[in-house]
Amino acid sequence: MVLGGLLCGALPGCSFVLDSSSKQCSVDSDCNDLIEGHPLCQENVCVDAHLGPRDCSAAPLTDKSLQKDFLNACSTSKYEPFDNCARLKVGCDKTVPIVLPPTMDPPTVMSGTLPANVSVPANHCDDGIAPDHVIYMYGAADFAPLLLAAQKSLSKEAQPYRAVFQNASSCDGVKSVFDTTFKPMKDKSLNTTSGGWAFYYNDAGVAVNCLINATATATAAGTGIVPQIGVSDLYAQTCDPASVPGSAAGSLAEYFGPIVQFGFSVPATSGEKSISMEAAHFIFGRGGKKPAGTQMLDAAPWIDASAYAIRNDKAASTVLAGLLAEVPRTKFWGIDRLSTDNLRDTLLAATSSAASSSIGILSIDYNDKNRNNLRALYLQAKNQNVGYLPDSSPSSYDKVNVRDGHYPLWGYVHFFTPLQPDGNPSPAANAIVLKFHLERLDQGLIDDVIAASLVPQCAMKVARSTEMGDFALRDGFSCGCYFDFKANNKASEGCKTCGSNADCTDSKRPACNYGYCEAK
Repeated sequence: MVLGGLLCGALPGCSFVLDSSSKQCSVDSDCNDLIEGHPLCQENVCVDAHLGPRDCSAAPLTDKSLQKDFLNACSTSKYEPFDNCARLKVGCDKTVPIVLPPTMDPPTVMSGTLPANVSVPANHCDDGIAPDHVIYMYGAADFAPLLLAAQKSLSKEAQPYRAVFQNASSCDGVKSVFDTTFKPMKDKSLNTTSGGWAFYYNDAGVAVNCLINATATATAAGTGIVPQIGVSDLYAQTCDPASVPGSAAGSLAEYFGPIVQFGFSVPATSGEKSISMEAAHFIFGRGGKKPAGTQMLDAAPWIDASAYAIRNDKAASTVLAGLLAEVPRTKFWGIDRLSTDNLRDTLLAATSSAASSSIGILSIDYNDKNRNNLRALYLQAKNQNVGYLPDSSPSSYDKVNVRDGHYPLWGYVHFFTPLQPDGNPSPAANAIVLKFHLERLDQGLIDDVIAASLVPQCAMKVARSTEMGDFALRDGFSCGCYFDFKANNKASEGCKTCGSNADCTDSKRPACNYGYCEAK
């Protein structure tokens, strides 16, 4: 059997079985000396479970599990460690907590340039549709993929709605509805206070720039309007502690959408594969440089702050990465690329000589659409032993590590809208928020959300109640099997198709949701 073991070791996916003709084990621990990692004892034979890394936690996750238990749970996902000791000379003594160096203020406020202004649109945003069926929205600059998903659903209504959006930032999305004097939606081309012309998606899925119709909004041309919905990838109080959503008539209500993930992205020609929370602290908190007079090392190759592509301190990418890396969002090093599209394009345009020093913080949906030219780095969080991608492998789209707590850099999409005297949003705002507020999303909408590289809440195994807070096990309506089927064209192992609940005989998966037996 030694020869058989050697052959098996050369074949991917092969289970290592020493001798199936004799009893090898009674419990899993009997296999520890025979198979490296976390073997299983199946029918008295030791089998490689392909779980890793070697020092992972095999204990089942519970409501009492700590954040590090989620981050270090055993997994079949690919992983890549970042060696803080070798790369930064921190964390070399595993028995002592890492003490990060203090952040430093960037030398200057660095701002990039946007592409040439787009021509003034000839059409108005409410052309060809009833003005009261136009939904004006403002905020997070990476919202476009989800806007397209929502518009497909809105267009199927008996009386279709049109969602009109203008790019800005997550915190501007919060301010746009909490501060009614702000009136940010204006007919402006690209500039630092507006992400370009307002736009919507037509029935062909093409973005159409448009002018905000002054007649429909009852404002003088050019003065700006208050949107019906503010869009943010952040909680309102993250942006402004005074912005507190409520549930009473006349207050601003908060509705949750799917999960949007962010990543540290580099050009595909970069030789870097992973990054740690500690390295991100050095890069975005100190320009990649070590403190003088210490034995620490620079965060090579990321030591040129002009090669950092970031957004401003109102953007979710900066805020969430700052919380992860313990860098104040107002002290980020790098060049504000002013829009998510421009940030992506900056990384794509990096020359071969600059590829190794280039890095940006990009929402994963934008990275996923450019995988041939951009690479998301494996992310190793604080107190995490190795780094993970959002997906189980570089070639998959299953977002497994986001869904189960191995990948922490994500937030919920938030919709903020005023409540009318009857305690409900306006009919136009309700057409959007209700679609995402329902526990069971319309199947067409959930398909479009998945296609946009976002994760519907029903596919998540973990949840959060605060910004970048610790994970808890999620409870409620579930659609993990269906998500896997749509994302990777096949359901995960153990998933069973169904036509009704009667087909789901496993007590652990009794509910038939979107054609698959699920937990709830």
